[in-house]
Amino acid sequence: MAERRINVDFPSPDAASQVGLLHKEIVGKTMIYKLSEAVEEGDGANFVMVLKQQSEENKLRLSDVFDKVTIAGDSLLHVAADLGKEMIVGRICDLFPLLLIRRNVRGDTPLHVAARSKKYETVKLILSQYATKQSTYDEMKDKKITRETNECGNTPLHEAVYSGDVDVVKDIFDQDKAVVHCLNKSKRSPLCLAVVNGNEQILELLLQIPLPADQPLSQCRLSSPLHTAIQHQKRVMIQAIIEIRPELVYLRDEDGNTPLHYAVDIGYVDGFRILFKNSLLNKLDQTALERNKKGHLPVHLACKRGCVEMVKEFFEPGSGWPINPYVLLNQKGQNILHIAAKNGRDNVVEYLLGNCNTGHLHINQKDYDGNTPLHLASKNLFQQVISLITEDKRTDLNLTNEDGLTAGDISKTFEHPMLRGREILSMELSKGAGVPVNHMLHSQRQPQPEKDTSDFQRKSLSEKDTREAFLIVAALLMTVSFAAGFTVPGGVYSSDDPNPKIRGTAVFAASVAFLAAVLLVVANNRLLAGATILIGALHYILYFFVIK
Repeated sequence: MAERRINVDFPSPDAASQVGLLHKEIVGKTMIYKLSEAVEEGDGANFVMVLKQQSEENKLRLSDVFDKVTIAGDSLLHVAADLGKEMIVGRICDLFPLLLIRRNVRGDTPLHVAARSKKYETVKLILSQYATKQSTYDEMKDKKITRETNECGNTPLHEAVYSGDVDVVKDIFDQDKAVVHCLNKSKRSPLCLAVVNGNEQILELLLQIPLPADQPLSQCRLSSPLHTAIQHQKRVMIQAIIEIRPELVYLRDEDGNTPLHYAVDIGYVDGFRILFKNSLLNKLDQTALERNKKGHLPVHLACKRGCVEMVKEFFEPGSGWPINPYVLLNQKGQNILHIAAKNGRDNVVEYLLGNCNTGHLHINQKDYDGNTPLHLASKNLFQQVISLITEDKRTDLNLTNEDGLTAGDISKTFEHPMLRGREILSMELSKGAGVPVNHMLHSQRQPQPEKDTSDFQRKSLSEKDTREAFLIVAALLMTVSFAAGFTVPGGVYSSDDPNPKIRGTAVFAASVAFLAAVLLVVANNRLLAGATILIGALHYILYFFVIK
């Protein structure tokens, strides 16, 4: 029989090669139709009779008959398990028990199939049959049927959780509780899948087993239901997890982030509030004061991410937060206003400056490098933040850092052409607020003496840059439009064309399309003339009414 190809989506090249081997095995082993029909009927006695009859008619040994499979590689036991025909499953297990570990094209055992199909009684029967016959056959002695994985890396418990059938999950769970934390190829455990599916009943069942004590915390995080609940924003799941397994709030990832850090980092406000409230009410939960490897507290990350709703939780009356957040510094000696300012989070800066707990000391507080929040905002040219801080009367504009530079000096140090516009605006904001510019800065940057440049001259230089930018854009627009307007549609014949009569002539000269294209070119040239006049008028307005 010629080999027929099967279209299968493979999760990886390795899986594809394994399925390829399985496909070769099923060539020439097509299941006898009358047997599959007998399985569907579900009559055990009739199945045995048809089995013997087909064995005799086709002159096949019983083992050869059971070796027959469908085009998907399903054995008779797979088919019976999928349909939930317990009588047939029992007879097959008695006659040929090795089918219990037989795989189909997807790598599924009959237990996988029964679990996926929500066949509770069939799952129970297969587990019982395997426990009885495992010690009898060498092929089954070293295998746990509950740990067998298919091409996606799923165990039967994974498939049961996917199906959402609590009874099927309980059957497999009672047989092998440790499989709860087995990861599939997507790095998901059955416990995490229960969270993703939102099945609280299954989650409560699987949470009975603690995380493996012999695994590093970073690996445990992959199977942590709390991190998964935060990632998928499952509010009900988070509450259930911290009630049943409160110790999971301390689980950290490879960067030292707790679940509270993680909720802040992804901007999940509801999850943050649940975990933050738990930290306030539970004296044993100190995660709100735990730092990650970079020295950040959760409040620092909230300021860094610009999540003002989370920041408010630390200041609102009645929140129960016992510590002034401003005294909580990161590893660089920066308070929360420093962090918000250097990351350009103007919404957080505006809230902090308007909050009654923000005092003169905090606005002008220096980090270990002597930088105030205004210095850090100026360093990154965040105009809105600079404006908010300089407009606050409590800000000391004359403070210098360890290098003797004011915030205005820092804005002046930027040379990158892409930042020139932001530099000018930042400088104007600083100067408008009265921030002094250290003249020593210019002597450090330019070896020649600083020229005495008047305000009018400085303004003229800025205006010159603006005019030049507009002229460049106008020239580019004119050039492109002009080239497009005089391009012959379809091109022309080259000068070395074999036919001398058509050299240099339009390719589509004789077509109706060419005439239409010429008319469009005429219209385009009229538009080009209008655009030229418009650009000239714009330049005139800019020069005489804006720049002058």
